[in-house]
Amino acid sequence: MNNSISSFRKIPLFPLGTVLFPDGVIALKIFEARYLDMIKQCLREKTEFGVVSIIKNSDANEEDVSLSFSKIGTLAQIEDFDPVQPALYMTRSFGTKRFKLIKSKQETNGLWMGEVELLDKDPLMPIPQEHHGVAQLLDQIISVIQSEDLLGDAPFKKPFKTDDCGWVSNRLAELLPISLAQKNHLLAQTNPRIRLDLITEIIEDDDLRNLMMH
Repeated sequence: MNNSISSFRKIPLFPLGTVLFPDGVIALKIFEARYLDMIKQCLREKTEFGVVSIIKNSDANEEDVSLSFSKIGTLAQIEDFDPVQPALYMTRSFGTKRFKLIKSKQETNGLWMGEVELLDKDPLMPIPQEHHGVAQLLDQIISVIQSEDLLGDAPFKKPFKTDDCGWVSNRLAELLPISLAQKNHLLAQTNPRIRLDLITEIIEDDDLRNLMMH
């Protein structure tokens, strides 16, 4: 891993009850002043914000919500925004790089800022033979979405890299009906082949193949 100074960054955080994966898409309705300001600044400066999950933590209390933040997150780049009203933005962003959250601090305006270490992008890795089944499953899901013209609302964007371990594992991890903790565990895997191994196990163990297709 590259530990040069450039891999560390201070970014605004958007804590959510979901997980964003690289190349995934997230639609957000922005109406709180702190996030409206954040979005405007990101658009103005062409910078990214960080999406982190809020995970219920028995040690957390109302005074320190940051104890509930996942220690892994994803940078989000705004792709589209629609200022429906002066205090209401409909936004669509996509995930770029994963990061490790080192520490976080809440500003006086309520916005959380995080000191993060950027993680390397997944290396390109062909789908091994034993995972062709789950890759085909994703192909089928994409076909269903396309045939029903739902791609505008899909959690991923073109190009579809259905022959790459990282892309396939990230898309399936987004689609799987599993817990936030499980999704974050998958996001934290630095080896895309291992991430795909884990996803294949989840699908086979929980017999989720049929569930995902309906």
